[in-house]
Amino acid sequence: MSWMQKLYRTYESILEQGVTDDAEPLTPVGHTIQNAHIVIVIDGQGNFQTARVMSPKTAILLPVTESSESRSGTKPPPHPLADKIQYVARDYIDYGGSKSAFFEEYFTQLKQWCDSEFCHPKVVAVLNYVAKGNVIADLVKAGVLMLDSDGKVLNKWEAEGDAPPIFSVLPKTKGEIEFGAALVCWQVEISGDVQSRTWEDSSVRQSWIDYVSEGDSEKGFCFIQGKEAIVSTLHPAKLRHTGDKAKLISSNDKSGYTFRGRFATAEEAASVSADVSAKAHSALRWLISRQGIRNGDQVTVAWAISGKPVPSPMKDISAELDWADMGNWDISAVENPDEIAAQRLPGNSETPPDWSVNIGRAAAQIIKKKLHGYQAELKAHEQISLIMLDSATPGRMALTYYQEFLPADYFANLDAWIDDFSWYQRYSIEVPNGKKTDKRTQWRFVPPSPYSIAEAVYGKSLSDTLKKQLYARLLPVIAGGTSVPIPEDLVRQSFQVACNPNGGENWEWQRNIGVACALYKGWCARHHDLSQRRTYPMSLDTENRSRDYLYGRLIAQAESMEWYALYLQNGKKTPIRATNAERYFQQFAQRPYSTWRNLASEKLVPYQNYLTSQGKDFYKQAIGKIMELFQRDDYVCDDKLSGEFLLGYHCQKMENAREIAKRKAAKASKAKPTETN
Repeated sequence: MSWMQKLYRTYESILEQGVTDDAEPLTPVGHTIQNAHIVIVIDGQGNFQTARVMSPKTAILLPVTESSESRSGTKPPPHPLADKIQYVARDYIDYGGSKSAFFEEYFTQLKQWCDSEFCHPKVVAVLNYVAKGNVIADLVKAGVLMLDSDGKVLNKWEAEGDAPPIFSVLPKTKGEIEFGAALVCWQVEISGDVQSRTWEDSSVRQSWIDYVSEGDSEKGFCFIQGKEAIVSTLHPAKLRHTGDKAKLISSNDKSGYTFRGRFATAEEAASVSADVSAKAHSALRWLISRQGIRNGDQVTVAWAISGKPVPSPMKDISAELDWADMGNWDISAVENPDEIAAQRLPGNSETPPDWSVNIGRAAAQIIKKKLHGYQAELKAHEQISLIMLDSATPGRMALTYYQEFLPADYFANLDAWIDDFSWYQRYSIEVPNGKKTDKRTQWRFVPPSPYSIAEAVYGKSLSDTLKKQLYARLLPVIAGGTSVPIPEDLVRQSFQVACNPNGGENWEWQRNIGVACALYKGWCARHHDLSQRRTYPMSLDTENRSRDYLYGRLIAQAESMEWYALYLQNGKKTPIRATNAERYFQQFAQRPYSTWRNLASEKLVPYQNYLTSQGKDFYKQAIGKIMELFQRDDYVCDDKLSGEFLLGYHCQKMENAREIAKRKAAKASKAKPTETN
């Protein structure tokens, strides 16, 4: 129950600091968040004034009982104040309501609150109004609901013109709404009272809190507080959104597998006070809304007890930087400032660096500094908690991962993820160009995002279930540090997908290669066999004489040579067909020697001869230099290539791109003085 204790302490800390969040308030004890549909305005004596439909998805804070907060299906426990029409309207059935009516239960509970010493004048006004039994009639009079020819509320709009607003805020089944499902809240106008909205009135809120705290509830031992307190038997839901019915703690199923077999009652397994349960669930709801990373029903949250922001491992680390404002980045964290200077246009130190080809290790270092800015806001011994939740069934939620860290350990583990798994990742950004917007490709030396990994590993077969499973497997790797290796099957699968250029669009293939290289690099860095661990540099390693690495360089040069020849033959326009190197890529990874002999002796000869005739034989020379690095036995070996093959291929491709960018920049620099004369 450590996670619940941390959430409880987080609630108390946030409340003490007065941290506010308009998007998702920290709900007080005995309250919850729910979408409201209709607001009825009355005066202090309970006389109807007007009514209106609220904007779609308007969430309000409303009082609840332990039973009503946990209600599901058609069970009757009513909310104390704001509730659905089928609860608050005595005339619901008279106007054609098709659901069960629970007005008597609602009225009885509301009257008990008003008869107590904690009654509130606005609540009394609501009691006086609903006792008249004219809620539906008044809503019809105000134009909120419409009647058909039989005097029943209209559930389907078939007339000409726009449908009334109520039809846009309620869910439809086969085009029909159920008006009894509309949640009604109250606005009580009293002379001299500036806050007429009951859901925003703190005095109404406190009145209910005081009332429920004096109830005759059962007491027991709270495992979190370590003392006797009013225990909770029904715990809150609505953690991920207002319609969420899944609960983290539940013991009301006495027929299935719950506590039985070990304990006679649920309380013997564990008991938590109502106060702790309400505050812990409220804190979790607030944290999920504020900084949770959602993946369907699966959600991941990292937080500190102080409530200060903590970056989530499941967030794309690259998103920590503003890539539209690279020229103004703080580069004080860069170990080698020459990396920045080298990417500026020659002779112009004021021009922002051009990182369209590669931003180098500088990005990883700047991201690390950004992440450690979060750490600087935390105390050295302030714990960070990391939790992953997922729905086991529609009504049950599972805690699939929980870990606690000290800030130094947590951010060191994120640093390790960046160091071990950073590789060139393909991103597409939009760049303004006058009235148009151009798409531009960036290669960022950062770890791949969890979503990119999922896309690269599973491709078109990726489903919500597979994505959840993958995220659950990746979380310990990202947050666990160097001691947690990445599963080898993910590395192997990403390699197989990346070796198939025909599996999708060209940009998808480029992305898959970047992801596969990152996973292989990280797998080698964290290999379970210490003697097999290896660190690969980000730049082209011209001293690496590994067979797999060299074959990767060869196929990259062959691809570049053919592409360049086609480019020149096509009038310096981008070739429209794939190169032979791309078409034979998958076969090359399986049988490199025999495939290379076919390429070198037949497929590449026409392009090589053409470039030589144009006085451009640098690719031929580059291939020759790579061939000289092979050991004889390695070159003729036709065994399958490993992931290192992709590292050599990608490094050579990026090096070629850098050389092209450098030549273009130098050419532009020489032409510039001529243009100004």
